[in-house]
Amino acid sequence: MRPPAPDNDDTIRIPRGVPLKRRSLLKPLLAGTGIILVPAALGGIWFALKPTNLLSAPIPIGAQTEAQIDASEPCATMVSTFALDAAVIVIDFQNLTTQGLALDRVAALVEKDHLPRDRVLSDAELIQAIHGSGDTIESYYYGHDYQAADLAKFFRLAAQENIQLNPHELWLKALLAQLGWLKPGAVGAIITVPAASGPVTPDMRAVILHHEISHGAFYTNATYRRYAESFWYSLTDAARAAFTGFLGRQGYDTTNTELMLNETQAYLIFTRDPRFFNAQAVGMSDAGIAQLREGFIANMPDFWLRPLANAILPPTPPRTAQCQQARATTPRGTCQICAVIRENRGLFCA
Repeated sequence: MRPPAPDNDDTIRIPRGVPLKRRSLLKPLLAGTGIILVPAALGGIWFALKPTNLLSAPIPIGAQTEAQIDASEPCATMVSTFALDAAVIVIDFQNLTTQGLALDRVAALVEKDHLPRDRVLSDAELIQAIHGSGDTIESYYYGHDYQAADLAKFFRLAAQENIQLNPHELWLKALLAQLGWLKPGAVGAIITVPAASGPVTPDMRAVILHHEISHGAFYTNATYRRYAESFWYSLTDAARAAFTGFLGRQGYDTTNTELMLNETQAYLIFTRDPRFFNAQAVGMSDAGIAQLREGFIANMPDFWLRPLANAILPPTPPRTAQCQQARATTPRGTCQICAVIRENRGLFCA
């Protein structure tokens, strides 16, 4: 997938044949490949993708490092605590559709622009919002991050308004209940990443995860949250306006200052891929961005996130291509095929 270097403006160059869309890390780089859904079709889609462990107790939760998550190719949704911070829960979805069905309505409530912050959208309203932004269920976001309080608010409002949630949202609610995050005062963060399939390549998946990990730290480490806030206010008015403009073009609610400074730290420091973020996207020079990065990292609080600020992303294992080929050539039973490859050749696919 991509790409040549971006032009000297505030956009990112799109590969031939791909329609122009707003994009970011949480917003997808490319247009989603899923079917454009109409409200009447949603029930059938939800049923077809119904989680096999829906509302079962308990939902299995392991613990994984960034490299372990990058190397996996889940055939079903996997949940794990992040090895460096047990308060960060990583949901590794098997595809963009499942991820979108579970979390797009949450995104609409918490941080999408021009949408209500005090009520949950109905099915019809959600589809209208998604399509109105030029997106699909799959492309509304490529990765999600939310703190426990916002997730609890979503389910509280949904119950008050008698919103009929889909099976994936109910599965998410069951997970939160298992974690104890539906209770007042819970501290934690959920971050998500989709499997490398469709428009999401293995290297894109690694970039998405790295970005989302920084959001996890922002939500669970109060010292880091205060530091990100102080950095935001240390910027010049012009620099804050530049980042706000960039984020507004991605569909974020620019009236939410905490959202702006949270996304700024994630893009500036933890998204070193020009396909997702570059100096031109915010109308700055490469030297100016480098100076901001250097100053931010030099004064970062000394905790587990700091070494990741300059870390090279874990390499994508060469076995990924073989597993992807198995998935592409055998639509059914792909999990079993990957398992056979793993057993016979010492590879890990799922």
